[in-house]
Amino acid sequence: MAVPRSTCEAFDLRGWLEKAEQIGQLRRVENAEARLEIGAISELNSKRRGPALLFTKVPGYREDFGVLTSAMLNARTLGLTLGIDEELDNIGIVNRIASMLRKCESHASEYPMKWVDGGPVMENVLRDDDVDLTIFPTPIWHELDGGPFIGTGCVQIHQDPETGWVNVGTYRMQLLGRNLLGNYISPGHHGHIIRQKYWKAGKPAPVVVSFGHHPIFLLMGSSDVPAGVDELSWIGAIYGQPVPVIRGPVTGLPIPACAEIAVEGWAYPDKRMAEGPFGEFTGYYASGQKQEPYVEVKALYFRNQPILLGAPPNRPPNDFSYYFSVMRAAAVHESLRKAGIPGVRGVWVYEAGGGRMFLVTSISQQYAGHASQAAAIAATCQAGGLMARYSIVVDDDIDPSNPDDVIWALSTRSDPASDIDILRQSWSNPLDPMISDEAKARGQLWNSRALINACKPFDRLKTFPPVAESSPAMLKATREKWAWLFE
Repeated sequence: MAVPRSTCEAFDLRGWLEKAEQIGQLRRVENAEARLEIGAISELNSKRRGPALLFTKVPGYREDFGVLTSAMLNARTLGLTLGIDEELDNIGIVNRIASMLRKCESHASEYPMKWVDGGPVMENVLRDDDVDLTIFPTPIWHELDGGPFIGTGCVQIHQDPETGWVNVGTYRMQLLGRNLLGNYISPGHHGHIIRQKYWKAGKPAPVVVSFGHHPIFLLMGSSDVPAGVDELSWIGAIYGQPVPVIRGPVTGLPIPACAEIAVEGWAYPDKRMAEGPFGEFTGYYASGQKQEPYVEVKALYFRNQPILLGAPPNRPPNDFSYYFSVMRAAAVHESLRKAGIPGVRGVWVYEAGGGRMFLVTSISQQYAGHASQAAAIAATCQAGGLMARYSIVVDDDIDPSNPDDVIWALSTRSDPASDIDILRQSWSNPLDPMISDEAKARGQLWNSRALINACKPFDRLKTFPPVAESSPAMLKATREKWAWLFE
């Protein structure tokens, strides 16, 4: 059956753009160059946590072909994407999303993707030799990049050949030709694992890629959910209705019916092309140009006046570091809950650490060893384990998202000789700038991580020096009485 317009609107990027504009969170930009200028403008915007940017009339391309960046740089646009209307602080939004993830896990099975016969993404169809991805304004995001990267805010859809599990993941894709897409996926990611299964059987791996879509697809595609979880069902659970998808004529994989731009193709076990370099989310060029697998595109689908979604990484904060940190913090919070760790006030994963490498957990200490236990689980669970380097635990009077609070706790409540433990040979990947090229060549894709107890010593909770500050009640009364001073 054809997809009803009302069904598509929930997952439509254009509806999201209208709402973003209504709340003052969309700016339209004309005549910016695809080579470096769109990237530089987006980078400057990310430093101020600005609004979404819609680029049109890009020189050298059709005027009505657009590029969207900065989709979720702040709490308002992230909230818009998730349907959160109220204004929340960092820990408030993390805790809210953690409860949303819990609901998704419980109810996702009620919202399986819905197969439909058509949708807006099929307004234009190009097959085989007619495929030409160079028609879309594809930025060269950074000056040292190896070329234009069409896939930064994309989602790739794979299906496990053994279980039938459909996985949605975000992995970078370089535009290498009219129908060729460089496709680097770090080891350990679900897309890499699934692709390897096809290749070990001597078969090409089928893939669908969406290059433009409602930001919820990027949000879930780049989040850490357990293996076997269908992100499309989780998206359906968030919105309370199934995601409409079209069965790909080439691969049989689901294509989001409301996408802006999508392709179908194959990645072959024995075909490689030069890919990279690319400035990554760590803020470094941690990998140079290498021979990597590529996707041979067999079909291209796009809407009239299509919009490419970009999420360029660079030295943080970057285009996606805010939502990346929030989503990972929420996932770690859930992992701690599932592990039975009580008294967790909040979790924050710092943008400056690439949204992975610097985690802080705030707890209300309840027993000896509580802090060490929380630090170890936060740094080794599936959600927080990849590339983690520092896992710090603080008391519940510390806001884990406030660096002044955290540094104060580190400085006054921890002793380096007794409060720092080291885990070795922990899960990392080739994008870690601390792993040398020689170590990568040997397959030594691991790091160490520090577990730091920055809580008051448990045996001194009652005798530890009191904090020199006014009580919350005193501060509230003073702020109300002297409101004109604090406007």
